Formats: sequence, structure tokens, C-alpha cells
Amino acid sequence: MAVLLPLSLFGMNDENEKVVMKIPLKFEQGTKINRNLQEEPIESYYYGLMNTIITNVFSDLGEISLTVTNHSTGEVWYDIFDSGVQPQVVTPISGTPGWYEIVYETASKEVYRGLFEIN
Repeated sequence: MAVLLPLSLFGMNDENEKVVMKIPLKFEQGTKINRNLQEEPIESYYYGLMNTIITNVFSDLGEISLTVTNHSTGEVWYDIFDSGVQPQVVTPISGTPGWYEIVYETASKEVYRGLFEIN
């Protein structure tokens, strides 16, 4: 039991809130042709223990630009990566409480946008 106890810390913090939060993304523009079994080609998660955004890309969308904005403080983070080479990307952020917006723009000008809150 002592071995399994630390593993539970990765799912909950001291206030019993989820430390790993899936960020719901909404497709906003561009011509979307999805030929994968995966419903959306991009998934995004916030990992509270490390104050990072983890991006998973399930198909080669080319170069993707990522912008994370804390609208409460004005902080902004940028990242650019080639999804054919890096299907998973880690983007550190401050973790400062506030409302965040995350925007992914693909090489073909498709835009995926999500909103989340850090307390």
C-alpha cells in the first residue's frame, strides 16, 4: 500500500481537485478533412504539478503554432513545433491563477481553441 499511495498524488492535489485537466478544444476555421479514427487530431492537457501544457497530435498536421494566454494577468507563451517530428510537446507556463486561452494554428490554417481556468 505504501508503494501505491504516491501514485494517487498525480491525480489529486491537497484540495482534492484534479491536477491533470483535459482542455476542451473547439475547431474554429479552415477546411477540415478528418480521415482518422481519432475524433480530433489534437488533445491538450494542463498538468498542475508541473505547470505545463501537454499537447498530443495524432496525425501529421505540419508545423503548428501554439499560443497560451492568461487573460487575467496578460502573460503569454508561444511555441512552434512540427507535428510530424514531435507528436507530443511540453510547454511550461507559470500556473498563475486566472482564465487561460490556448490556440493551435496548423500549417493549413486550421485553428483549434480552448479555454480553461487555474484556481
